[in-house]
Amino acid sequence: MRPIIQKNGQPEYGVLDEPIRFNHEDFILRNFFGKPVGGIRKKLAYHAFNFLGVLSQEHIAGVAVVNLGYMHALFAYVYSFSQGMLFSWETKGPGLGRLLFPANPDEYEILWEKGKNRVHIEKSHASGRLEADIRLGGRFALRLSAPYSLAGNQPLRVLNPSEPFRWTFTEKGMPILPQELSMTLDGRTLEGPENATILYDWSGGYLRRQTNWFWAAFSGVQEGKLPVGANFAALTNETYFSENAFWVNNRRTRVPRVIFTFDYDDPFRPWTVRDEEGLVDLTFHPAGERSEKINALVIKTYFRQFFGHFEGVLRPPEADPVEISGVRGFTEFHRALW
Repeated sequence: MRPIIQKNGQPEYGVLDEPIRFNHEDFILRNFFGKPVGGIRKKLAYHAFNFLGVLSQEHIAGVAVVNLGYMHALFAYVYSFSQGMLFSWETKGPGLGRLLFPANPDEYEILWEKGKNRVHIEKSHASGRLEADIRLGGRFALRLSAPYSLAGNQPLRVLNPSEPFRWTFTEKGMPILPQELSMTLDGRTLEGPENATILYDWSGGYLRRQTNWFWAAFSGVQEGKLPVGANFAALTNETYFSENAFWVNNRRTRVPRVIFTFDYDDPFRPWTVRDEEGLVDLTFHPAGERSEKINALVIKTYFRQFFGHFEGVLRPPEADPVEISGVRGFTEFHRALW
C-alpha cells in the first residue's frame, strides 16, 4: 500500500490510482520561512471534507461533512427544479465535537449523531461499497448503497501542493449508480434508485489558509442509457496534477486546465466551461442556488453554489464525441479563509 508521505516527511505528489496509506501525521508542516511546525498548530492545520450529491431530473440534494480542526460543520439541502429549495439544514461546533471523521479516504466510517439527527457515511475501496444513512431535522432522510471501487469507477485521485509547504489530496467520483436509494422529505418519497445518480468528493490535507476555487460537476445518465459525469476546478491546484476529468460509461478521461467564464454581477446567466485542448465545451444553465457568507474572527467564507443543467460536448480521445444535454449538475465559486 503506497504511503502518501515519504520517509523524509514530504508528500509524493501524483495521480493515485492504487490503494494508499494516508499517513498525513508523518508530514513535516512548515511555516512561511520553512521552520517546522508541530503540536496543536499542526493538528489544527489539517482540514478534510466529504460531499455527497444526489442528482435526478427533478431534484438535487447535497450532504457535506467538514473537519477544520478547530471546528466542524455539517450541512444538507434538497432543491427541486420545479419548486425551489425544499429543505436546508446545518450545524457547526468547536473541534470535532460529536463528529467521527477518520483521516483515511480509502476505508472509513463518518458518524455524527445528536438527538434524532444522524449522519453516517461508510466507504470501502477494498469491498467496493459506498453507503450512507442520513436523518435530519425530523424531516429529511437519505439512505443509499452503491458499488464504488478504484477499478470499477476509476475515480480521479490526485495529491498536489497547495503552496510550497502544504498539500491537498482529493478524490472525485461520478456518476455512481446506486443499487439502493431512498430519499424522503416529510414522509414523502422524492427519489428512488432508478432515477438518481451519486456524485462523490473526499478532500483532505494541509490546505492553504486562504483557499479559492471555481468548480463545476455533473452526474447523470444521458439519453436514459449512457452514464456520464465530470469534475472541473480552477484556482486550486493547477501547477502539478489537474483535478479535472470526465467519465463516460465509467471510463475516465483526464483533462488539463479548464477555463470558467461567467458574469460575477449576474451569475444566473449561462456559464461556459472549456479546456485548452478542446476535450470539453460545455454551457451551464443555473436554476437555483445555495449560498453562505461568514465573517468571523478565525474564519471567513463566501460561496455561491448553483444548481442547473449542462449542455455541450465531451471529446474522449480515440472515441466518438459525446453530446451532453440536460444533465443536472453544479457550479460554484468559493472563497475561504480558514
